[in-house]
Amino acid sequence: VFETFVSLCKEHYTPGEYVTIDEMLEAFRGRCKFRQYLSNKPDKYGIKIYAMSDARTFYVLNMEIYPGKQPPGPYAYDNSASSVVLKLMEPIDRTGRNITMD
Repeated sequence: VFETFVSLCKEHYTPGEYVTIDEMLEAFRGRCKFRQYLSNKPDKYGIKIYAMSDARTFYVLNMEIYPGKQPPGPYAYDNSASSVVLKLMEPIDRTGRNITMD
């Protein structure tokens, strides 16, 4: 469901000149290996999602779930900040848009 939503966002919306990338915490208290604890958020536990959205309309263009720290091995996933930003901006790479992130 999540992947379908993200693909439809990419397919049906053309962003404006200004785009922003930020993290959000979707509240979740259930059992999940990649549930995060962020002390500075109103809901302390949840699933961390990185999102790229249009800065003027706030419409989401691309999202990625943070899978947590990965163990070394053949299926290790690079989830450093720079690689997440590069993955999120793939749909609009080299289009001359301004990307802001914190």
